[in-house]
Amino acid sequence: MNTETSRPVQHVSCVDIAALFARVGLTSFGGGLSAWLYREVVTQRGWLGEGEFLSAMTLGQILPGSNVVNLSVYVGFRMRGLPGSIVAVVALLAPPMIVIVLIMSAFSAWIEGAAVHAFLEGVAAAAVGMTASVGLRAARATKGVGRWPLVVIVAVFVAVGVLRWSLVPVAVVAGTAGVLLSRRTGPDA
Repeated sequence: MNTETSRPVQHVSCVDIAALFARVGLTSFGGGLSAWLYREVVTQRGWLGEGEFLSAMTLGQILPGSNVVNLSVYVGFRMRGLPGSIVAVVALLAPPMIVIVLIMSAFSAWIEGAAVHAFLEGVAAAAVGMTASVGLRAARATKGVGRWPLVVIVAVFVAVGVLRWSLVPVAVVAGTAGVLLSRRTGPDA
């Protein structure tokens, strides 16, 4: 039973699982985690076949939660059952969390300074400017497609930006209204 998608479970110790996932958690960021886990779990160690890993990654993407955490649960479970899953997730998350807490503790006095607050206000202003830029581009793109898309954009801006209503219900209502209006009026309304 040594096929591409299904291999017999190898004897992998919880220490080996912890070492791999701790190293991955401490030394990688963002979307690269899945690629690195693929290299380590499939190519380097042969713990899973390529097909099984890709199936596990797909499953991890459709389940709620972080893709790499879901993948860690799967790999850990496949190697050592429930204890393997627990070890993989804890080893993936705990070391970087400890490092962040230590860094934040070391810099807590510095972070409370006026210069840091001014810097963060500048970053926030830049983020608002970038968001406004995207909004203006969306508004410009509505030329030639009718007035309703522009009405929806302005309504969302007023509801969220001026009235400070919650974004999720506003987006649901605006999205529904946009779909209904586009079906009713067509693109030339």
